Amino acid sequence: MIHFTHHNRQSALNVFLDTYIFLQYFSKQKTTATKKGSVSHMLGYYPCGPYLKMISFDAIINSLKETIILFDKKTTITYINKSGEELLRKSSKDITGKKLLQIFDSEKTISPLIKKTIREGRSLRGKSAVLNIGHPINIDFSLSPFFVNSRIEGAILSISENINITDREDYDYDFDSAVYLLGTIAHEIKNPLGGIKGAAQLLRNAVPDKSINEYTNLIIRETDRLNSILQDYLTICKTPALHPVNIHEIMEQALTIMNIPLIKAGITLHRIYDPSLPNIQGDEAKLLQAFLNIIKNAVESMKKGGRLEISTSPSKESVIDHGKIKRWVLVSIKDTGRGISEKDLKKIFLPFYTRKKSGTGIGLAFTKKVVKDHGGFIRVESQENKGTVFHLYMPFGHNG
Repeated sequence: MIHFTHHNRQSALNVFLDTYIFLQYFSKQKTTATKKGSVSHMLGYYPCGPYLKMISFDAIINSLKETIILFDKKTTITYINKSGEELLRKSSKDITGKKLLQIFDSEKTISPLIKKTIREGRSLRGKSAVLNIGHPINIDFSLSPFFVNSRIEGAILSISENINITDREDYDYDFDSAVYLLGTIAHEIKNPLGGIKGAAQLLRNAVPDKSINEYTNLIIRETDRLNSILQDYLTICKTPALHPVNIHEIMEQALTIMNIPLIKAGITLHRIYDPSLPNIQGDEAKLLQAFLNIIKNAVESMKKGGRLEISTSPSKESVIDHGKIKRWVLVSIKDTGRGISEKDLKKIFLPFYTRKKSGTGIGLAFTKKVVKDHGGFIRVESQENKGTVFHLYMPFGHNG
């Protein structure tokens, strides 16, 4: 639910932003500037005290975590900071000069409020709004009128993304701690489990009694099942051994393993591979298990048949990381199954969270950790009764 509040007084942040944007606006009107329209030139040496003379206002505004967007009176975007470029995965050149609806054609919440803010000269705030930037994100936002010489010349939009628990840095730290503990426990259980299985096998061979064999066989089956679960836990704990790997070869291994379940479920398989993709730095065994986890989930969600589509391509998205362009290999696994509810979608990567009766809740948590350990990330899109697509982004073996 979105909650709106009206504010006649501007917050300290908005006052600062108004000051900054005004100075930027002023600098562009100064024809005597060394660099016409240069924000850093005019603002970095603005006479606001000896310390501020040495500070670039560009650096300050671009250090904010919030996305900051300035609109003129016609609601055209005239400025966006670095955090905004990173959030929207678009450059300033692709954004400025356009209206919000030209960038997000399905955006119907913020656009009308921009006009309202400019028309009425009032600040507005919204909480828990959904913005679709290729995938839906939950945001809080604030809108304030932008004044120049006591006249409203536009509006300032500030956006803060509400991060899911599985995307938080402290979650990654807690998960790594839990993984370490899990590995220690699994190792301690695995040793005596081998002894229990061995004793049951000896007992079965020593006493050829059908009534007793029924129980010894049960013990052996259950120890094998527990051993398989423990092995999964121990696999999670191992640090990936990275070397050049072909992403298509690993995916084909996963599809070979899942071939019989796919046929039994009546699922048609479609591959859309980009053969020009270079190798990535990866751990073949871990990536194989990560792909298997997602494909198994897809098969289980299409019990009455369906379509499984595997595609690979270079990602359209890129970011500047330490002065270099960082790009990814994109692996998408799409099914036409029952989909995932919006409520469950926020929890699917949590360790031990599962809606399956026989599930351990570790598969997708493991998959996310594998992709993260490879320097990548995962995005998920899903609609109930229509299907789900997992987008796995992993960096090329080099940047550029």
